[in-house]
Amino acid sequence: MTGADRAAGVGVSAAAAMALLTAVTLALGATARTSGAEETAVPRLKAVEVPRPSNESDEAVLSRPLALALDENDLFMADGQDCAVKVFSREGRFVRAFGRKGKGPGELSFPSGVAVAGRTVLVADKLNSRIQAFDREGRPAGAFPTPFLPDRVYALADDVILVTGNPSGKRKGEPLLHIFDAAGRLRWEGLAASSSGDPVYDAFRNMILVCPAGGGDFYVVFRSGGRTVLRFASTGALLGRITVDGRHRSRPLDLPFKGRKKRLLGFCWAAACDPGLLYLSAPAPVDGKDLGPGREISVIDGEGRMRAVIALGRAVHRFVVEGDRIFAIDDEGELRIFEVAR
Repeated sequence: MTGADRAAGVGVSAAAAMALLTAVTLALGATARTSGAEETAVPRLKAVEVPRPSNESDEAVLSRPLALALDENDLFMADGQDCAVKVFSREGRFVRAFGRKGKGPGELSFPSGVAVAGRTVLVADKLNSRIQAFDREGRPAGAFPTPFLPDRVYALADDVILVTGNPSGKRKGEPLLHIFDAAGRLRWEGLAASSSGDPVYDAFRNMILVCPAGGGDFYVVFRSGGRTVLRFASTGALLGRITVDGRHRSRPLDLPFKGRKKRLLGFCWAAACDPGLLYLSAPAPVDGKDLGPGREISVIDGEGRMRAVIALGRAVHRFVVEGDRIFAIDDEGELRIFEVAR
């Protein structure tokens, strides 16, 4: 596993990942042996919250955490409202923060994505339309502009940076994915945005989640509209499509437009990848008319089969997985650390 893989939020402990996969497999086998009627049942695993240290510093307060990335030492969180990156230890202890509101070097305006590539921290500086680099202590280490508002950033491999962007709606077929080298030179862009002429409807249909898969590959998960996961190489080449098991819960959502209602299938609220497995959190209904973050994560293998469901004690907006640990932002914007019980 390379440093870039670790930085992008995929697991760093192959042993822990294999232990969890073994537990899932054993649970699946036990369920299948009980009776023919239960052969399609999915085993449920419980995730227990790990106690975190008390953080007294005002800088430790998360105002609007939008993205998180894990490496071998720390957890990095992009806080859009505070215009800062906040760093925590793997135990949840606040370490430091860097960045402040502004347009100059080292300053941020609504940072919405973060990744770590070796000793470099990459930040999607959204409203400044650029990707900024920092060293691990938070000192500015360069930047490059993007001709769109960057949403998320991922370090796929050495000198390979993936940036996602939300379509502006000004032209058809705007690319959602952009691959740059470390100097900011565009290498590839693709995955054209859907366009129906209804900007609100299209905004929902074009919401994507990216999960680095190791070795430079990455998955793209559409948050609504279908059950197909795409796998790409670091060059942008499409490697395959995975149809996700129908037992992963999806929720229909009727959009409240004037005239004829438009229905979307709410497929995934947040997603992550650990060696050999995809983790997809199912959206949950809110007040019977909306969808929000859920408390269940489906464990999906490389063939799209559902191997287990992990039950969390709280709904989560974003998360990364490393072996049997889940580092998450909950529905109130707080850092939570869970461990899957075996």
